[in-house]
Amino acid sequence: MLIISAAAIFYVAAAVSSDTFYVPDDAVNAFKTRYGGQAEKRLTALIELMNELVSADETTKITEVNKFFNRVEYRSDAQVWGKSDYWASRLEFLGKGMGDCEDYAVAKFLTLIQLGVPQEKLFLTYVKAIGYAEVAHMVVSYYPQKGAVPLILDNYNKQIMQATQRNDLVPVYSFTAKDLYIQKQQGLGKRVNPSSSKNLQKLKEIDLEIYKR
Repeated sequence: MLIISAAAIFYVAAAVSSDTFYVPDDAVNAFKTRYGGQAEKRLTALIELMNELVSADETTKITEVNKFFNRVEYRSDAQVWGKSDYWASRLEFLGKGMGDCEDYAVAKFLTLIQLGVPQEKLFLTYVKAIGYAEVAHMVVSYYPQKGAVPLILDNYNKQIMQATQRNDLVPVYSFTAKDLYIQKQQGLGKRVNPSSSKNLQKLKEIDLEIYKR
């Protein structure tokens, strides 16, 4: 796995909007060699989208990033990686052109942070998905304002809706790269010690891979 640090997230969140996103040439070449030309097109499309969204409002960023990653095909970790649980990086997710709910959520989460959406508005949320084949599920929760009902970015239901409209999802807990929280339906809930969570460490082991000039 690659490494993501809190400092790296703070850096990308603070970068000026006039900068452009890129992947280093050697990484692009290695990516194309490993995954092929179609995968390179997917990566190029993401970089182009991110550069188009730099100056966009948050609603547009949330909408377009959600739409982009939801085009990727859903497959379980066992089908893609031959493992019961594997957190793919964004480049691995785009390279394979398929992934599970955690891959969608982490890709959206990191991309939105890089696009300047404040970290305190974004959470990765584990939920129980009612009526779906996979009950254990992950989504992105976006809080437009402090105390607001979050909007849910999901790969099952591709329409962005308020959490209170998603009766098919039962929140379990939420976390960011900085901390971990017990999730309640309309609030941040009780804070718990992040060192006790393997999930926080998994997130730290995923590299940003896409940079700003």
